[in-house]
Amino acid sequence: MIDTHVHLCDKRFDKDRAQVFDRARHVGVTHMVEIAYEPEIWTKGFALAAEHPNVFLAVGVHPNSAGQVGLEHLPALREHARHPRVVAIGEIGLDTFRDYAPIEAQEEWFRVQLALADEVGLPVVIHQRSELERTLAMLEAARPEAGGVLHCFSDGPEVVDRARALGFKLGLGGVLTYGNAALEEAVRMAPDDMLVLETDAPYLEPEPRSLKRNEPSLLTRVIARLCELKGWTPQQAVTITRQNARDLFRLPIAADA
Repeated sequence: MIDTHVHLCDKRFDKDRAQVFDRARHVGVTHMVEIAYEPEIWTKGFALAAEHPNVFLAVGVHPNSAGQVGLEHLPALREHARHPRVVAIGEIGLDTFRDYAPIEAQEEWFRVQLALADEVGLPVVIHQRSELERTLAMLEAARPEAGGVLHCFSDGPEVVDRARALGFKLGLGGVLTYGNAALEEAVRMAPDDMLVLETDAPYLEPEPRSLKRNEPSLLTRVIARLCELKGWTPQQAVTITRQNARDLFRLPIAADA
C-alpha cells in the first residue's frame, strides 16, 4: 500500500514515530508521501525523508497558512520543489471553514503554486474546505499539466467527471468509513484509475474511531470499505491504488515493491 498523504512530522508522533513506521510496515504500507505544508515543515519533511527512504515529499503552502507565509518564501519553495524526493506541490487550495487566512491571500498563493507546479512539472495535492466550487473553477482555469489529487475527497458523483477531465485522482481516507452516502456513490462510479489511498495522519481516523489519532497502518480499514464498495479483493485494491499512486507521482519504485 502507498499512503499518499501523511503528516508524520506532527508533534503527536514525537513519542512513537519509529513505532508508527514499524506498524505501517507490518501491515504492508511500503511508501508514504509526507505533506510539508509551510516553511517550518519543509525543513522537518526533508529530515524525515533523509531518515526514511520510503518517504517522498509534497511541498507547498497550505491555505490556512497563507496569511502568515508571505510570497518572499516562493524562491525557497521553488528550490525545494526541484529536489528529487519531492513528488508534488501541496497541499494547496482554499479553505474558509475557519477564518485562518484571508481568502485573497489564499487565492494568491493558490495561483502562484499552480503556476509553480507547471514550471517544475509536478502534480498538485488539493485541499479545499467549504470552497469546492471556487476551487474547481480555479483548477479548471489553470488546468495543471501534471494533474493532481483531490485530497480527503468527500464529495458526490457530480464532482467525479470534473475531476477526471482535469486528470485528477480522488484521495480516499478515513472519511470513506463514515457513512457518507454521496461519497460512497461517487466511489462506486469512479473509474478504477482515479482512486488513491491516504490517511491524512494524524487526522481523520477511520471507523471505529477509538485511538484518537490516525496513522498509516490504519489504511487497512479504508481498504476494507473500498473493497465493499467496488467489489474488489484486498489484493486488487492494493494493486490498483498502488499503480495509480505510482502513475500520479511518478514514484521511482517497483510495481510490486
